[in-house]
Parts: sequence; structure tokens; C-alpha cells
Amino acid sequence: MIGTWTDGGLVDAEIELALRHDTSEKDRLLASPPPIALHREPVEYVAIVPYGASTWRLALYALLCVASGGVLCIVVSWWPHLFTVVARAHGVSMADADYVLVTGANGEVEEAIVHHEDPRFRWFEFKKQRYLYASAKHKFERVASVLHERCGAALQRLETGLTTALADERTRLYGANTIEIPSAPLHRVLFEKLVHPFYLFQIISVVLWLQEEYYTYSMAILGMSLSSILYEVYTQVMNAKQMQALVHCDATVMVVRDSSLRELMAADLVVGDIVDISAGAVAADMVLLVGDCTTDESSLTGEAIPVTKQRLGDHRVHVDDTTLSKSVVLFAGSTVLRTMGRCKGVVLKTGFSTSKGELFRSILFPNDIPFRIVSDSYRYLLALGAIALLTTVQRIYDAIAANSSLYDLLISVFDLISTAIPAALPMILTVGIGFSLTRLQAANIFCIDAQRINVGGHLDCFCFDKTGTLTTETLDFLGVDTCDGSGITEPSAHFLMGLAACHGLTETYGAISGYPLEMSMFASTSCSLQMTRHGLLVLRDGSEWLRYRDRFSFDATVQRSSVVVQAEDASLLAFVKGSPEALHEICVPASLPSDFDAIVHQYVCQGYYVLALGHKTLKRDDVESDVLFLGFLLFVNPIKPESEWVIETLQAAAIDVHIITGDNALTAVHVAREVGLQLRPHIVLVDLVHDSLQYKMHYGCDKDASISIDMFEEPQQLGVWHRLRDAIVFDALLEQYDVAMTGAALELVAQDTTFESLLPRLIGDTKIFARVKPQTKTWIVQQLMAQGKYVGMTGDGTNDCGALKAAHVGLALSDAEASIVAPFTSRNKDIRDVVALIQEGRCALTTSLLAFKYMVMYPVIETTLITVINHVQATFSNNQYLFDDLVVVLGLSVLMLRTGPSALLTRERPPDSLFAPAVLGSIAGQTALFGLFFALPLWLAHSQDWFCALPDVASGRKPCFAYQPDESGDMTVHAHEVSIVWTTGHLQYLLLAIAFNLKDPFRKSVWTNASFVLYTLGMTVLLSYILLSPESDLNMAWLDLTTPLPPTFCRQVFGIFVINAITAVACEAGVRKWTAQ
Repeated sequence: MIGTWTDGGLVDAEIELALRHDTSEKDRLLASPPPIALHREPVEYVAIVPYGASTWRLALYALLCVASGGVLCIVVSWWPHLFTVVARAHGVSMADADYVLVTGANGEVEEAIVHHEDPRFRWFEFKKQRYLYASAKHKFERVASVLHERCGAALQRLETGLTTALADERTRLYGANTIEIPSAPLHRVLFEKLVHPFYLFQIISVVLWLQEEYYTYSMAILGMSLSSILYEVYTQVMNAKQMQALVHCDATVMVVRDSSLRELMAADLVVGDIVDISAGAVAADMVLLVGDCTTDESSLTGEAIPVTKQRLGDHRVHVDDTTLSKSVVLFAGSTVLRTMGRCKGVVLKTGFSTSKGELFRSILFPNDIPFRIVSDSYRYLLALGAIALLTTVQRIYDAIAANSSLYDLLISVFDLISTAIPAALPMILTVGIGFSLTRLQAANIFCIDAQRINVGGHLDCFCFDKTGTLTTETLDFLGVDTCDGSGITEPSAHFLMGLAACHGLTETYGAISGYPLEMSMFASTSCSLQMTRHGLLVLRDGSEWLRYRDRFSFDATVQRSSVVVQAEDASLLAFVKGSPEALHEICVPASLPSDFDAIVHQYVCQGYYVLALGHKTLKRDDVESDVLFLGFLLFVNPIKPESEWVIETLQAAAIDVHIITGDNALTAVHVAREVGLQLRPHIVLVDLVHDSLQYKMHYGCDKDASISIDMFEEPQQLGVWHRLRDAIVFDALLEQYDVAMTGAALELVAQDTTFESLLPRLIGDTKIFARVKPQTKTWIVQQLMAQGKYVGMTGDGTNDCGALKAAHVGLALSDAEASIVAPFTSRNKDIRDVVALIQEGRCALTTSLLAFKYMVMYPVIETTLITVINHVQATFSNNQYLFDDLVVVLGLSVLMLRTGPSALLTRERPPDSLFAPAVLGSIAGQTALFGLFFALPLWLAHSQDWFCALPDVASGRKPCFAYQPDESGDMTVHAHEVSIVWTTGHLQYLLLAIAFNLKDPFRKSVWTNASFVLYTLGMTVLLSYILLSPESDLNMAWLDLTTPLPPTFCRQVFGIFVINAITAVACEAGVRKWTAQ
């Protein structure tokens, strides 16, 4: 939205300030630029609450932080808005606010400072955008630093530029021309990691374990947790530094200020500045007003091809016109390679409003993608917390009944809590992701967001760019068709001249650069280019053949480009190249073949990229009219040999595949068929024809056949356009045929309420989207995600950045800077990495679910063991805890995660929730078996004559062994209950590790995980020895099993364990089979 800023007198003040500093007539002329028209953009917040500064409230907050021992600071780190609520004054108006509490679209809450150093306007910054207060509307509006001015007005200032006063005013309004990436201090990053609920609980647990002299396990958990924290801090800091390096700019620019040319820092540029352009980095978005130049935009597009920029010739157009051709705009972040003559431009956008700034804003503030498993994990922890609460209540009751000491009570209660909520859980999950990350890196797939690996296991929809992804990046020149009936043939003299001249190639130090398509075309002529002081020459056999007089670069609005050259005989020739449709409009009808459309259709159906060429003379208005048609240029974009295998593999795995391309619809259909995309014989093409939504039937290259649609009485001719009247017709088409739709048609459908109810189905069912703009690609991906699909996207980084960032999983087949927006980057630039990534995602997700199940069962088992022995005033020794926690559980839980991904991608998918039947069924089944087989030895022991219950021993009723309470109180480790519970209980950890690691469709056989297999075998031998040798030195001296069990009973328990292991494996297999059905 455009408007002049009058609230608070800003516009008048600009001119007044300029005149106050420039009192002469000349100076008043310098101040003649009109007041800046502000660009109001849609706000990016959903709520805003004003607050004022308050010294006493700030002091109160500091006092509460101290009084709470820092707890309030930790809580505020979780919910930052609490600081504003406590430390800021309430009840102030927007006009008087010193702070605002801003709620973003993703629910994030942030305090922003309201700046009012200049009394004429108040502003705050949110997501790197400024919001100015509009007093007339009593609200803050988002304002972008964009120049709104006619080209002619900017041209009048070429020699005068802006005044220093006006430039300073615009700097105060918009800020410096910088892209500042925030980098939190190291201590703050570390603090935020340490106070995360998971890690904070680990730290508290370790501190209390150390109080109990539980040193070894405590230090092991602390070491691994700190390693994980330090790695996360290091990764975050390094990513921030890399981002800062990408946006850092300390270049200087030559700027016209106060009628003189000055050298200024790039940060000092403001919108409206006149810049003298030379080779080097472009510091802001600029519109070229004088001269031509060649730029490298690879840092923005990922496409390392020089781009020719031409001056804006229409003086009436506004420089910020969104329909303005990119050929007149120099983008911040690009590099000027060479200038032709003196070049001047006007600064269009600065800072985060530039193209580069918007790219980095999308990286800094991505849309939140909620992951169900994360929210599910908190529910599980709440359930485990409830178990801890119940067992704590039971323990308090038992302690009171037994007159236990307060110390014993507190220690046992903490043991129950720290056991019920496993402190090792986040570390185990991090290790599992780490193994996957290592495997991906070994495959040259690099990841900047490790949590997205698990999300890759959910994918049920994948979108592909075409050029550079499914096909190669090159377009190979095949030949020409002069439409004389001879098909592909040798070009005529005029045609050859057009091939040699009609392009945007440039020559720099002997090297020709430009778009691959034009380079391939030019190479077929055996000519060469040479830049001289007289301009660019086309050489043939080493001598001058053609001399360029003018070039009109490709204009997307008319789909063509043209050149004017001087031939050897001094005659001027013009050549026009463009899409067949564009050339058809401007060619002399008599020069066109009667079967023009048929020829184009035939070549497009065969997958060729088709351009048309024509020629004539004189000025551009005359050049691009009444052109004599020469013929067609044919290019082929070879399909990558691996593309077919990738598409077939995904489809066999029931993953929905879409192609989203900026290329021609029929070419996209041809590529789709070639790569094996599952399509019905007939395709419905939907496009915007003569400003109306129309469709036509397409099947191969047969344009004469007809087909029937159920709702129509008359057959529909193939290749003939029909108006798409309403949603009913569209629905009928979707029901019977596959659809290929252009971006223009999709945009119209999205805006038309007639098709509102059909839009979700249309997006989901359409296999091919063609002629799609980059922002529309992003929108399509977001719409697919809105339907509940887990969407992947892959592209070569060119115009795919938005979609790669928006998707659940984005894989960039590029190592360009633009690939930093994608969570994953394939350094191999191999589309087969799509399959590898999904395989690893499924493996990682399955591993995470397995680890989560194991770490849920672990506290359930251990809490049960502790509760049972605490009930009789017994406890485990530190050595017993250490053996179970460190040797058995930690060893098994870490090593089981090393199993790699399956080589096959099946139709089955891992559960998408921790509450899925497969997960709940497994946990419930194993819990029931544990309860049964844990109770059986206890029941069996109580029926034996040798068994002495600890209460009977303590009271002296059964003096089977000496009662030995701990020094600290009346808890003891010397009891039959401890020996039975410990020796039988830790066997559960072993058999669960075996049962949970049954072969599944997403991971390799567990036998390929040699370390886990060997460790499991070792644990089986060791635990069996501990059980069957009750009076061994290991048991008596180190494991504190000082009340040995009879050998006969131990053998009975071993038999129960074997049966338990068999039933646990059978239960797990049964649950998987049941849920699969």
C-alpha cells in the first residue's frame, strides 16, 4: 500500500528540514524531491499490547529474581512475556508506549522497544521490519524502505542527487542500509540451553546424585549432556557467524549528494540516492537509469550465469512497479562484473527490504512447523510425572508408617522422581539423531536442522522442480525447422545469422558467458564474440561479420527478446527470438506456416524446448512487429538417467509425487511420462487463455482424437480449448483425468470464490504445475502441508528457495549460497539423495520411537522395582543402580540406535505419533508382560521356606540373616527382596532391547549392528552368570547381593526369564502384525 506519511507532520518536516539547511535558490532546487511516499505492508503480528517504563517494577523484578534464587529468571526464559508483565507499567496508550508486547503469527511473543528519539514519529522493530505509529489510526503500521518515484523524476536528479539533510532524515526513518543478523552472546546461548526443561532436570538430578555419592553414573550423564549442550551451542554460534559472513558488506559506493560525487559506506545509502555504478558488490536494490552492465546473481538465485542489465527507458513508470522487468534492477547481494559506459542507478530498496534482505528474513523467521512427536513426548512425560507422584505418595505413606528418618524419606522420594522421569532421555534421543546425521554426512548430504531428519520419516508427498532436478541443467541445441516440410534441417543464411546474433551472450577476457541455452545455440554456428571499444562484434572465420547496434533483453511480459545488428554490407538487421506464441503475434501472417500450432504441438509433445525466430529492421517498436518468420529453434533438456528410478521408487512407496516447474506445461507432461510419473492416458491442461480459465484434453501428440466426459453429451475434442465454467465441471475433470495446471490458472482459481471448496482437492490431485512463479511454488507446498500431508521439496536452488524452506523437508541439489535456506543440501547434486534422505528419515524416526519406548519402559520398570523394595524399607545400593543405569540400560540404549536404514523403501510408514496403536500397543503389551513375569518370582519366593521377609527380619521374628540398616537411617540393601527384585528386574531391560529390535521395514537387520549384537550377547552371559551364581565374588563383593538366593530358585527364575523373553518377542511381533493390518 502506498501513502505519504503526514501523521505527526513527517512529510512537511522533511521539506522544512531540507529548506532550513539549504537557504539559497540552488539549495532549494536540490531539495526539490517530493516527500517520500511510504510503502505500508501487511503487518506480521496478530496482537500488540502497549506498556510503559517503570523503575519500581523493574526493581521489583530484580528483587523477585534474587528472592526466588534465580527461579524467576529461568521461568522468564521459558515464557519471556512474564518479564514485560512484571517489569513494565500497565495501562498506557499506544501513543505513549515505551514498549510493546508483540504476538507473532506463530504464537511467539516478543517485547519490542518503542523508539521516540525524534518527537515526530514513534517506531519499533519486529522481525527486522519497522512499524511506525499512525496517530490518526491509533495503531502501528509496517513500513518498508522502498522508493516510490517515477523514473523521469529520478533522472532529473542524476547530477544533483539528494541533500545531506534529506538523506539523514531517511536514515532516521528507515535505518541504515545493513542486514544485521543477531548473534546472541555466548553466555546467553549457553544459559538458554542449560535452562531447557530437559537439561535443567538432568543437571538437578546430577547434583542430587552427587549428594548420594553416586559419582560414576552422574559424571557419565553430566559429561554426555554437556557434550550435547556444547555441540548445540557451537552449531548455533557457527551458523550465526556463517550467516553474518554472508551478509557482511563493508564496501564503499560513489553517491551523488548535494550535487557532488562522494564516496560513502554502503550502510549510508538511502532510498532515492543516485549511485555511480562500477564493478563490484551491489549494496542495495537499484534501478538502472543510465548505461548497461553485466551482473552475477548466483548468490541469490544459485545460477552462476551472468545477467545483462539494461537501463529503464520508460520515464513514466514508477521504479517500484512490481511488473517491472528484472532486467533493469540490480539486486543487493549480486556483483557487477562489467559496465558498458557510465552507469547510474537510483536506490530502490535498502536493508531487509531488499531481495537479499527478504531472503535472510525468511531464514531468520521461518514459519513454525509443528511436529506431533514433540508434543506427544511432553504428554508422555506428564504421564511419567503422574506415576512419580503416585509412587511418591506411596513412599511417604510407607515412611511415616515405618517411622523413617526425614533424610531417608527425601532421598528415596528423589530417587523415585529421578527414576520415573528419565534424565537420560534427551541425551539418548540426541545420540540417535547424531548417528543419522553422521550417515547423511558420509553420503554428502549436509543438514543444518537435525530435527528435520525425523520428519523425513513421515513424508507422504514429494514435489520436484524439473529443470536441473529431474532433467539436466543444460538445454542442448538440436537444430532448426524452417517449416518447409523437411523437419530438422540446416539453417538458411538468414537463419544462421539469427542464431549467431539473437542472444544475450557477453565476452569477457576471451571467455563467452551467458545462459546455457544461448551458448549451446551460438556454439552451433562456429562463430565467436569479441568486445571492442566500438562494441560487441560477431566474428566468422576470424573476421567481423556482424556488429551489434542495440539489444533488447528478454521481457517476461511479452516472452521475447530482440537485437539489431549491422551486417558486412552496412545493412541493419533485426532478429526477434521468443516463445512460439509471442512470435506468432508479431509475425507477418503470410510468413507463418499454416500448420504452425501443429508443428509446435508435435515438438513440445516430444519433450523439446521450442523457440521461434524472426527477422526485420529498425527501431524496437518496428523491430517487434511485422516480423518475417524464419522457423523454430529446437532444444532438448535431457532427463537424468536416475530420475525414472527415483520417481518409481517413491510411487512404489505410496509417496505422492508432484512436479512444480516454471517450464511449458506440455514439456512438463512429456518429462513426467518419461520419468514414469503415474498418469492416466488423458491429461487435462488447465490454463489462462484470453483472460479466462480454459482447459483442453491432451494425449501424446494425437490432436484429432476425442474423448467423453460423463457429464457432457458431446465428445470433447483433444487439443481444443473449452471454457471452464464452474467447479462442477472442474470436479468432473478431476474425477476422470489427471490435471496439469499453469501458475496463471492456479492464481485465478485461488482468488475465485467459485472454486473455493474445490481448491484443496485441486492442489492435492494435480500432478503437474507448470509456468509457476517462485512464490507460487511456495504457496503450493504450503497448501499441501495445510491438508495434513508431510511434504518434501527438492530443487537445484534456482527460484526454489521459498519452497525448499517452507516444506517439511527441503533438499537443495546445489552448493550455492541460496541453498542455506534448505534444511538439507546434496553436495552430490544427485536426485537419488531424495530416496536416501527418506530412507534415513524413516530409520531415524523408527529409531527415535524405539528409543522413546525403551526409555519409557525403563523408568516404569525401575520405579516399580524401587517402589516394591521401598515398601519394605529396603533400597538398592549405588553399585546396583550404577550397574543397571550405566552398564545395562545406557550401553544397550545407545548401541541399539546404530542400526542403519533399510535399502528398500516400502509402502509402510513409521507411526506418526507416540500415541499410535503400534506404539501404545507395544508399551501396553510389554508393561503387562513385565507385571506378570516380575510378580511371578516374588510370588514364588514368598511360598518358599527359605524366604525371609525384611519386616520379619527387622523385627526379629525370622532371624534368617543379620539386619543391617544403612548408617544414615533404617533403609537397607541386605534383604531377600533386594536380591530377587534386582536380579530379576534388570533382566527386563535386556529382553526389551531384544524385543524392540526385531526386524522392521525401515531399518536393516539388527545383525548388521555388530556392536549392539556383541554387547547384547555379552550382557546375556553376564546377567545369566549373576543370576545363576548367587554366591560369586562379583555378587557378594561388588554388587552388594549379600543375601544370596538358593541355586534351585535361581534356575527357576532363569526359566521364567526365558519364557518371558519368548513372549516379549512374540508380543512385539504380534503388535506389529496387528497394526500393519
